[in-house]
Amino acid sequence: MKKVFWVVCIIICFLIGCQSPSHPKEVSNAPALSNQTKQKPFNPSFFLTESFKKLSVPAEQFSTISEWLNDETILYIVNDGSGSAVHSYHLISGETDVFYKSEEPILSVEANNNHEMFLVRSAVSATEGKLLVLSDEGEELADWRFDHSIDLVYSWNPFSGQQLVVSSFKEDWTFDSFLLDVPNKSMVKKDVKDPFVQWLSNEEIGYIDWNPDMPVLEAPLYTEDLGTEEKSELKERVVMFHTNESLLITVGSVDENEMASYSFYRFPELEEVQSYEAPLLTLYSNYFIPYFDFVGSSNLFYSFEATRAGNADGYSDGFQFISFDSTTGQKEVLVKDMENKPLKCSPSGVYCLYGYQLEQLIIPLTKKLVNLVELS
Repeated sequence: MKKVFWVVCIIICFLIGCQSPSHPKEVSNAPALSNQTKQKPFNPSFFLTESFKKLSVPAEQFSTISEWLNDETILYIVNDGSGSAVHSYHLISGETDVFYKSEEPILSVEANNNHEMFLVRSAVSATEGKLLVLSDEGEELADWRFDHSIDLVYSWNPFSGQQLVVSSFKEDWTFDSFLLDVPNKSMVKKDVKDPFVQWLSNEEIGYIDWNPDMPVLEAPLYTEDLGTEEKSELKERVVMFHTNESLLITVGSVDENEMASYSFYRFPELEEVQSYEAPLLTLYSNYFIPYFDFVGSSNLFYSFEATRAGNADGYSDGFQFISFDSTTGQKEVLVKDMENKPLKCSPSGVYCLYGYQLEQLIIPLTKKLVNLVELS
C-alpha cells in the first residue's frame, strides 16, 4: 500500500508543479557571461514596448527552457552527442551565451529566492542522482551525489537562499532526506517524515501529514524543527501549501460545493492577511491543484483556475489565468479559456514562462501570449 501511495505522491507532485524530480559526472565550467558583468537596471516599461526575438534551436537538441537568469534573460537546456549545456538567451537582443556545460544530460535548473544561485540536476545513471549549485555567473559552488537514487525532490530555503532539503527515492520508493548547505558544501541526513517539504523558517520545515493507509482529501499541515525534530500541527485541513520568504500560502478548508480557500499568512507570526475562494477539481483520491507561481517582489500570486468544480477526468471547460494581490486582496482574471500548464514568473513578475517546455511567454500587464521558441 505504501509503495502505491508514494507513486501517487510523485504523480501529484508533477501535476501541481511542486519541486520536481530525477538524477547524474564530471562537469566543466563555461566562461562567465558577457552580459552579466555590467548588469543594467531593469526597466519594465521599455521591455513591454519591445518585440521579442524568437529563440531558434535545432529540434533534436532542444530540451526545455528551465529558469530565469534575471528579468531580461532565460536559461534553456540543449542536448547533443557530447552531453548537455545550459545556455542563456536575452529576450530583446537575442544574444545567446553558454552558461554551463556537462558531460551528462542536464534535467533541470532552478534558482534560489534571489536568483544568485542555481541548482542543476543531471543524470549520471538511472540509479545515481546528482545536484550541483552554480553562481549567477555559471561558477560551480557545490555538488552532491546520491547513491541508489531513482528520483530526487528538493526545496530551496527561501529565507537564507543557501540551504536545501532533498529527498532521494530508492527503487522500492522508500526515501532518505538530507539537509544541504551550499557555503559549507555539507550534506547531513535528516529523519523527515514526508519527502515533500517546504521551509517555514531557517530552522523549520513543513509537510502535509497524509495517511498512506487511509486516503483522505485533506490532511493537517505539520511543522518540524530540523534541529530538535520536534513536530507540531500548524493547520488542520490542507490540500497544498507553498512558502516564500514572506508568506505561507495554503489551499484547503474545502466546502461541500468543492470551493477551496486560498489563504495567505505572513511570516513569522503566521497571521492570515488575505484569502479568496476558488473551485477545485477532484481526482480519484485527492484534489487537483492547477499550476501557480508567487512573485515576492510584487506580492502577486498567479494561478490557473477552473471555472467550475467537478471531476478532473471529464473537465473540458478550460482554465482562467488569474492574479491575486496578497497585499490589497484584489483578484483579476487576466486571460480566459487557457490550458493549465507549468508556469514560472520572472523575478519582477513582468513576464511568466508558460508551457510544458516553458516555451511561451505570458505578459500579465498586456495579457499577451508570445511564442519564444522556433525549432529548426
